[in-house]
Amino acid sequence: MPGSVFEELQSHRCGRLYAAGAGGESSASSGPDIPGVLLGKEPRYAPDRRFDTLHVKLDLTVDFRRREVRGTCTTSLRAIVDGLSALVFDAVGMRILGVRMQGRPARFRHDGKVLKVRLPRKLDALEEADVEIRYRVRDPKAGLHFVRPGPHNPDNPVQLWSQGQPEESRYWFPCHDAPHEKATSEIRAVVPRGFVAVSNGVLIDSRPVRGGTAWHWRMHQPHSIYLITLTVGRFAEVRDQWEQIPVVYYCEKGREEDARRGFAATPKAMAFFSKAIGVRYAYERYAQIAVAEYPGGMENTTATTQTDACLIDKRAALDTDLDLLVSHELSHQWFGDLLTCRDWSHAWLNEGFATYFEALFARHDKGQDEFDYEMYRNRHAYFDEDEHRYRRPIVTQRFKYPWVLFDRHLYEKGGWVLHMLRFTLGDKDFWRAVQHYVRRHQHQSVVTNDLIEAIEESTGRNLRPFFDRWVFQAGYPNFRVQYQYEPKAKKATLWVLQTQRVSDDEPVFKTEVEVRFTGRGWTKEFKKTADSKDQRWEFRLPGEPRNVEFDPNHWLLKRLDFRKPYSHWEHQLLSAKTALSRIEAAHEVSRWGHAGAVAALRRAFDREKFWAARAEYASALGRVRSASALAEVARITRHPHPKVRRAAIAALAEYPAAQVAPLAIRALKDRSIHVVSEAARLLGTMKDAKLLAHVRGRLQERSYMDVIRSGAILGLAAAKDPAQAPLLWKLARPPYTYPARAHAVRGLSGLASGEPKVIGWLATLLDDPDERVVLSVVSALGRTEDERALPALEKLRDKTELSRLKTYCDEAIARIRQGAETPKKKSRK
Repeated sequence: MPGSVFEELQSHRCGRLYAAGAGGESSASSGPDIPGVLLGKEPRYAPDRRFDTLHVKLDLTVDFRRREVRGTCTTSLRAIVDGLSALVFDAVGMRILGVRMQGRPARFRHDGKVLKVRLPRKLDALEEADVEIRYRVRDPKAGLHFVRPGPHNPDNPVQLWSQGQPEESRYWFPCHDAPHEKATSEIRAVVPRGFVAVSNGVLIDSRPVRGGTAWHWRMHQPHSIYLITLTVGRFAEVRDQWEQIPVVYYCEKGREEDARRGFAATPKAMAFFSKAIGVRYAYERYAQIAVAEYPGGMENTTATTQTDACLIDKRAALDTDLDLLVSHELSHQWFGDLLTCRDWSHAWLNEGFATYFEALFARHDKGQDEFDYEMYRNRHAYFDEDEHRYRRPIVTQRFKYPWVLFDRHLYEKGGWVLHMLRFTLGDKDFWRAVQHYVRRHQHQSVVTNDLIEAIEESTGRNLRPFFDRWVFQAGYPNFRVQYQYEPKAKKATLWVLQTQRVSDDEPVFKTEVEVRFTGRGWTKEFKKTADSKDQRWEFRLPGEPRNVEFDPNHWLLKRLDFRKPYSHWEHQLLSAKTALSRIEAAHEVSRWGHAGAVAALRRAFDREKFWAARAEYASALGRVRSASALAEVARITRHPHPKVRRAAIAALAEYPAAQVAPLAIRALKDRSIHVVSEAARLLGTMKDAKLLAHVRGRLQERSYMDVIRSGAILGLAAAKDPAQAPLLWKLARPPYTYPARAHAVRGLSGLASGEPKVIGWLATLLDDPDERVVLSVVSALGRTEDERALPALEKLRDKTELSRLKTYCDEAIARIRQGAETPKKKSRK
């Protein structure tokens, strides 16, 4: 099912916006050397540690007018080595005003990136000391972000938020900035009166002081340095609770009910994770803070920073929730915070677990079909990156910047590895292993070997071969399966081929596979082992089957080309046990395109209960492109479920404008913002002046996350008419909101070849204060493959301190250079 404009734009997990990359639409065969550009050639490892950080105390004053934070960072530490004479802290872009050790002045040298402190006397191993550093950060380039109203967004609130992951804490306080460094922490922040400061742990006190209000927070359990957080705003506090633990949601005043809607799943998710993981939520409090200009969610310990997209208004709540984001960030309180990857090469232990556990919560909360569908979408997101950007092992030491690793391999493939691990171990042993892993390593840093050993200790299973193939090597299996039945012998045969490239680095996959045969009044299930490129499996059956399914319960991360009769696909569509099997059959049935296929899809739709399956059936009917299929899609546009109506409107794009325009116009009055958005997008593609009037009308309509306006923008852009470029350029600039601007920027990139001004227009937006806009522009310039964009992109890459932005720039530059080289290669042939 095609995603809504909101789903296309909104990154719902920490880092996901950045993981999407600058291209996304190029083909694997013609793409640039993205692995070489982003993954690099030299391996990277965790830094050495000469001391252990025990406690970090920040005493800060926030000055919004100067965009400044100033104060002291006191680090309590324990020497690891004998004769420790100097301490080295990461400290980038700040001014160091003085250093004291145990109350005595200490000499120091600061080169703008690293602070080296000469100790008044040497420390012996295990000896402890306190180092107090006075410093100031003004106009921070990373780590801290000041949100303010201005020409770029007049409606912005005044806020401050921090972002430490992966290596940006060093931009707002001196520290040993590596994930394996764990310490307790506290923050005392003086902020202007009327503002609230939120940090990790529990609130010790808040009191009026000269110049504002002092908020004092303390985190009693050790956690990684990158998880230390500070968020400031004129927040309202919405209180909730799970058992005896306070659960709090912070938002701008006036948005309290929106916050309740957006974060409502939190207590239920806390209960589920505590029971399933076998370790109760470990902290004294849990808060989520919704802030502006934040691209997703970040699991700072006890105080998750969230996008203000979590503030869902009443109309949007009809078919919008961010429960996956809420549960993803909450699950990080176990996987990422309580247990933290020792270095970023093992970050799947944070993100893969959180991705899988958000899906498990969806199963607990909404049912098996929701779980299967989320895993289905995750699978295809990973496939897209693997085929169009690069292929890599989940665990790798090769990466140019740590942010590079926060990609579809880390999240979606990581989650799928855990799903296959559950299949391999069985439910009982899987949960025994997870619970043992968490109990054994809580409050510690971990690597993948710790998980392997926990599995062996708790279940007796040595799964190193499984991890070697799925985690430490790249790729996934492509199965081609051919079915044949011999009536006299009552024997079915499956020829099973693994068609992916096989090499020493990527050997054949070895995995158990379930096979299910269904006949008249009988079902037979088998388990086979796929362990070579070409296999023949034979099955004795009671009679001729009406259907055969390969991996019917969807345990395997795979591509499948299953060659079996149409009658099997139709039976699967109408009778399969899982909604996902029925969805996959619907797309196969639609390829036949005859009247019987349309009738089967109609019957399946009418008996289906799961909304996503019905939405996929609508999409399948759209691709048939017959009069009878159109009649069915038109009928579905009136379905009670808004997500199904939205899919039906999207499916109308397969048919002539004259036949479907009235249906789209009617949908502009729908209660669902996503249906209205989809209708506006559809009308915009029709290149009819009268119909475009309806689209332009939606450009003035405000909605949650500007979903409706964004749909109209995408419709105008889809027409590929250079005459629309000036209007799109207007929409790409302030005072329009980020979602509208990002979609307009994307639309302009498709018009660059017909409107020579587009590259210059987009380049002027690279200085926008909203980083999300800048990332959208960099991606758009990469898609143009226009060499005129190179100087601006190279300048930005060299200037920015944000590794995620450098990543985007590198990829965009590579795509442009590849595009410039391709014609030359063709001309030489």
